Amino acid sequence: MKFTFPLLLAVLLCSGVGQAQPVPVAVERLGNLRVERELRAPASVLSANRTVVTSEVTALIKAVLADVGASVKKGAILVRLDSDNASLALAQARAQLEALDAQIVQAKWRLEQAEDLLARNFMSDDELVGRQTDLAVLQANRHGQQVAIQVAELALARTNIRAPFDATVVQRQAQVGNFAQPGTQLFTLVQTHAREVDAELDPRYSTGLASVLNLRYVSFGREYPIELLRLSNVIEKDTRKLRARFSFKDDTAPIGSSGEIAWTEISGVVPVTLIVQRGSAFGVFVAQNGKAAFLEIPGAQEGRPAVLNLPDDTLIVSRGHVRLQDGDDLLTTSE
Repeated sequence: MKFTFPLLLAVLLCSGVGQAQPVPVAVERLGNLRVERELRAPASVLSANRTVVTSEVTALIKAVLADVGASVKKGAILVRLDSDNASLALAQARAQLEALDAQIVQAKWRLEQAEDLLARNFMSDDELVGRQTDLAVLQANRHGQQVAIQVAELALARTNIRAPFDATVVQRQAQVGNFAQPGTQLFTLVQTHAREVDAELDPRYSTGLASVLNLRYVSFGREYPIELLRLSNVIEKDTRKLRARFSFKDDTAPIGSSGEIAWTEISGVVPVTLIVQRGSAFGVFVAQNGKAAFLEIPGAQEGRPAVLNLPDDTLIVSRGHVRLQDGDDLLTTSE
């Protein structure tokens, strides 16, 4: 049986041969496809305070109670200075206060006598004023002597030199028998309970640093969760970087260790596997009203991820896109 061409065409059309079939593809929201980038910056762990402890008084060093490597608590005595002179000065100041108190008692009695004599016209007004002045001078001297006692007590207290905070001794200059004067260096302490991570950041990556994912300090194969404390808004002239400080959340790394801070950033970059070439252009396919639409990505290059500035709910063809052409009908499923 032979078919004429018109009859053959009619048969083919009726059977569906020659009609484009929908292309089965998978689609996914762009927000789920964006690439996570791990960024890093050099960093080191610093103590909040590194302090040189010095003497505040002049005295002989009698005892040294800490050495290099020792951990000391806030208020612990590090050095005892000879306190004999300070103790004698305090005793003398207290004795002088007692003498003034005795003179004030006598001056008050003399003033009462003068007031009684003046009432009976046996004393002049000038003599009364004189006795009032004597009492006022003694009371002022007493106040000054109280200050002198406080100074002597402070000097005595300073013969016991104490740690200003919890710390580790990293240097010891104090030696028993040496003569200490104000400013004489005795110990170098590094604060242990307050340590921070110091890092230099590229200004391009500093925006939004407080809300990035998986922020951590990495050193000698260990990772320590950290959080942003301070971020300078001044770009340093020599490095062209911003300086940032971070605090440890849980475990702390040793003071003086060096490493990197690392964090994960959700970027606007799409994976290279989604980028296809059509003609001379590189881009991605999106699903629009059941059809494939090719969107060129300006500046995209073969074999490299590219930035795609589209809303996160844009439906990207994530499987089956390699064989698509612009305008193809789609049979879509969601991944």
